[in-house]
Amino acid sequence: MRKGLTIAGALFIIIIVFSETVLPWLARETLQTRLSERLATHDAQVSVDSHPGILLGLGVVQHVHGVAHQAKVGQVYFREISLAGENVRLNVTDLLTAGKVAMKSADKLTLTGYLDEENLREVIARKLDKVENVQVAIAAAGITVTANTKLFGRTVDIEMEGNVVEEGGSLYFQMTHLAMKNSRFGTAKLNEMFGNIQLAAPGRLPMGMQFQEVRQTQGAIIITAGLDNVE
Repeated sequence: MRKGLTIAGALFIIIIVFSETVLPWLARETLQTRLSERLATHDAQVSVDSHPGILLGLGVVQHVHGVAHQAKVGQVYFREISLAGENVRLNVTDLLTAGKVAMKSADKLTLTGYLDEENLREVIARKLDKVENVQVAIAAAGITVTANTKLFGRTVDIEMEGNVVEEGGSLYFQMTHLAMKNSRFGTAKLNEMFGNIQLAAPGRLPMGMQFQEVRQTQGAIIITAGLDNVE
């Protein structure tokens, strides 16, 4: 009887130690690795917390926080992306055996990304063929893009206005106005040449999150994402 109680006590201590030390480390390292891979960055940190630690053994992470810098989503790099979650429920078997982050549900899971003028300038410059000297200015009222290009040996100055919007799970730079100086092309032809620019296609965010809100401020765009079906 005493031997059985001793074994049970030892097992209980092992479980407690495992829950308080190994599981938090494993959950943190796995989340951090998957976040880094998904966002194509080497600068990501994640912290997880559950009290008592035995909750992690049941797959419940009470609090999760993460941050990544120069993180890529689709075609665009974000200056910073932060992650915050509460009562995130994970599949412990997948975590322990396959090193996977299989999320069952969460009370809250929010991702916030900060896209600055240089980030947006870089992706627009890549997307617009044969356009040089791209400059971007972000304000609450809208985004202005200026550039120039060569058409028939003549330098043409381009000015676009627009906004970054979410549509159908994608993230776009949506053009609202386009003008050219020293150009012989009509407005319809110009719209065909440029138009909207897709920044990120659906399904590019970690942990099944979706774009939910886009807010433009002076010098930066704040993009919020979350889970559509939080249980």
